Amino acid sequence: MKTRTAIMMVLISAVFTITTATYAQNQPNPAQDDSMMKDFTLEENGWRITDFRPYVTALRDLEKLNRQYSENILKLAIDEYSAAIDILEDMDNEVAEIIQKNKEKINLSEHWYWQEIDRKNAEYRLISYKKREAKLKAVTYLTKAINDSDEVKNVELRNEPKFLNFMSKMYQVYVATQYDIQNFRPCIPILERYINLSSDNRKDVWAYRYLASCYGFIEKEMERYKNYATEDELMKYRNKKNRSMLTATELTYGADSPHYKKMQEIIQRDERRSERLNDFK
Repeated sequence: MKTRTAIMMVLISAVFTITTATYAQNQPNPAQDDSMMKDFTLEENGWRITDFRPYVTALRDLEKLNRQYSENILKLAIDEYSAAIDILEDMDNEVAEIIQKNKEKINLSEHWYWQEIDRKNAEYRLISYKKREAKLKAVTYLTKAINDSDEVKNVELRNEPKFLNFMSKMYQVYVATQYDIQNFRPCIPILERYINLSSDNRKDVWAYRYLASCYGFIEKEMERYKNYATEDELMKYRNKKNRSMLTATELTYGADSPHYKKMQEIIQRDERRSERLNDFK
């Protein structure tokens, strides 16, 4: 009986030992678990923020305030501006080449004065075509550049002198190009932006000269098509034209100059003419 009991105890002890060993093997090793966690923390986070695109407009607008976003947009604007300048410079070189070739050309077939006039008119038409074609292309790039620069929302970047200088140059080229092809109306909002951009721009006489001409064009347009404009609208542009002319004269000659006094007289006559027309109506 004792022998049987002893054998049973040995068997139970062996089974316990095997079970304990098996259990121990199946338990995680603390050192191994720490290594796995360390490796996991080194991986990228699970948010995958590089693919995040805000659905809510307010969040998208906040992202535009970041400097990196604004710098990327500004690079696009500079590229568009540079493309426009390249087009205009190529046009200038091409026109200069046409003029030089015509100067050097000996026209032995011309026996009459009207033949020379026809040749010069043909040259003028060719040059005008080249200029207009190039300027229309340049305006397309300049418009894109302005639209891109409007998306630069970072306040710090917008206040930097380099950015303000770029914007000023871009506005100048845009206005001069549009004006040359007689697209006067789009020049007005850009000129107004240009003047408000910096204190130096507010003293730029050319801005007011261009403005006076553009306002004057709108004024004449309204006079021609009276059914499409009210008298108040007409007077608004007439007054803006007169104020721009007066400012341009003051910046050029000074407020105490005879030129300034003469311009005041011209403006007063213009305003009295408007008053008489209104009384007649």
